[in-house]
Amino acid sequence: MGGSVGAMITRTSWQRRATGGARAMAVACALTMACHARSASDAESRPPGTAVTPPSAPAAAPVASAVPSTGEDYAALTRGALVGRRAPDATLELLDGDRVALAGLIGKQPIYLKFWATWCKPCRAQMPHLEAAYRTYRDRIAVYAVDLGLNDPAAAVRAFKAELALTVPIALDPDGALAERFQVAVTPMHVVIDRAGVVRYVGHEANAALDAALAEVASEAEVPGDRVPPAVAAPRDEALALTLRDGSAFTLAGHAGAPVALTFVTTWCDGYLASSRPAMATACAAHARQVAALRTRYPGLTWVVVAHPVWTSTADLDDYLRRFGVAAPIGIDTHAGWFQHFKIRDVATTILLDGHGAEVARIAGDGDALADAVARL
Repeated sequence: MGGSVGAMITRTSWQRRATGGARAMAVACALTMACHARSASDAESRPPGTAVTPPSAPAAAPVASAVPSTGEDYAALTRGALVGRRAPDATLELLDGDRVALAGLIGKQPIYLKFWATWCKPCRAQMPHLEAAYRTYRDRIAVYAVDLGLNDPAAAVRAFKAELALTVPIALDPDGALAERFQVAVTPMHVVIDRAGVVRYVGHEANAALDAALAEVASEAEVPGDRVPPAVAAPRDEALALTLRDGSAFTLAGHAGAPVALTFVTTWCDGYLASSRPAMATACAAHARQVAALRTRYPGLTWVVVAHPVWTSTADLDDYLRRFGVAAPIGIDTHAGWFQHFKIRDVATTILLDGHGAEVARIAGDGDALADAVARL
């Protein structure tokens, strides 16, 4: 990792930073950027397998034609959708059990959300910056660390909080609704919302631009109501449609009357989680191999692989299929709507639906039980 935070922060090093008083650390960070965590290099922060110069997506695919290769590029996809619009309405479920409605904060103070996960290397490296920002602005900005909850149980979040002695409030996204509404495409992702509820900044790095955005919203008066733009549209309750790698659209309605298998994955979990979540990484790879074998054994079964959008480009889809020999249609769940609809919190997970669209089996982990479930289907 580059910058002053060179590696994963340990409890000892965090406490050493805090020596001399929390206020001194916070002011030093805010004024001199002394405890900034610059973004990790592409090789360290980007999950293994994400291509630097991947091919363009098919014309019909709802992804950028120039596929991102860095965290800031991925953040740009969300930045274009959110900045300048009123923030989506959402309620935060805090780790301590409290609930905070963002709507209740609008008009009172700005909001700073950092979307992160304990397995995310740059997220961990940036935690000193987030903690310092919270201590600096806690009376002027509502600061929350929002854990994605994907392959990240609450117990792991609590352990991480204790390890670093964090005081910043932490929220959980138990069903993926927050990630869907804020169109999270990278971790970490910083969202700064002004007092009037307008998204002013979206980024991936903990840098001078983020500091400037925080300082600006902290010092501003409320924007007049007649100048507040429309809100970002909330996800609509409609039939799900997944744009596949070949540009075609997949819907469950289009396969009514026939059983369907949906496998939910992150294209990088077998490699990126190898050091932070080795058991999960091994299970991801085993599950993918099970899918590859069963897809060959049951060629008549409609089987679709649904990839989570975080750190995922169209080139990563190709690499995932090639790496495991999976011969199945695959697509990026652009706003994580499928993950949210089916409440997928662990990957890999395969859901089996009967001809009426009812879920008859849900197999997570290494997929050892998948063969029997498919045979029964």
